[in-house]
Amino acid sequence: MDLVNFQVGSKTVALPILNILLTERYEQNLTELPNENPSFIGVKDFMNVPVPVFDLGKILNKGSTADANRNLSQSLTQLKDDTLSWLQSLEGAVSGQSKKNKVETPEQTKFCKWLADFSCDNEDLQSLLERIPAPLSELYEFFMTQGDNEFNEGDWHRRYTSVTSHVQRLFESAVDQVDVGYKPIIVFTTTDGRDPHVGLLVDKVEDSIHVDEADIKKLDSVTAIGFQLDAQTTAMMQGLVQLEDKHSLIIDPSSLFIEIEA
Repeated sequence: MDLVNFQVGSKTVALPILNILLTERYEQNLTELPNENPSFIGVKDFMNVPVPVFDLGKILNKGSTADANRNLSQSLTQLKDDTLSWLQSLEGAVSGQSKKNKVETPEQTKFCKWLADFSCDNEDLQSLLERIPAPLSELYEFFMTQGDNEFNEGDWHRRYTSVTSHVQRLFESAVDQVDVGYKPIIVFTTTDGRDPHVGLLVDKVEDSIHVDEADIKKLDSVTAIGFQLDAQTTAMMQGLVQLEDKHSLIIDPSSLFIEIEA
């Protein structure tokens, strides 16, 4: 079976290549229609056929990647403010407004604690964020090695101004990268190889693979160990494929949004 892998949030999903008619960049140009399905985002014409489009992130992750990115941008903005406040605390200690031994180390700042647990597939964003701790540590080390009576204020203020501007630019670039790095696409699916069925919004195309039927793990292997899946997920999943260090969920477009009996 030939499959195409797509990224949806932290998950990788796969569609049989015979169930894909076309992929195109999502330009937020869908026609909105009243609908109670929270994953429905609009209708798009494909070959003069109106095709309903659904956000696969809302189906699989209970939330869209766009919403997750907005939350991340807000978190980064708050972490930037917290980090700038920490830098100001160093400046306050230098000017005698606070005690030197009361200043947190860089590792104790909210940002560095947050970064220790953060990871993402956006390599540019990850790289930007990982460049922030170094200048903080360098400034802190300089701050701690200066004696009260021999503190070079001119050198300090040059370093402080440079680090503050640099860190602020890195945070702002990271927030921009969250938006720039998100380029979702619509996958137009088919159940008969000819007519469009539904459109699925995904984050990006990853790769195409060929797998033998024997390598596809059925859902029974997951549910047999007590891991329960909801009825809709069970209906649309054909199975799991082992990639290198994760699994890809194989989705059957013909089973999407079918009526599930209670």
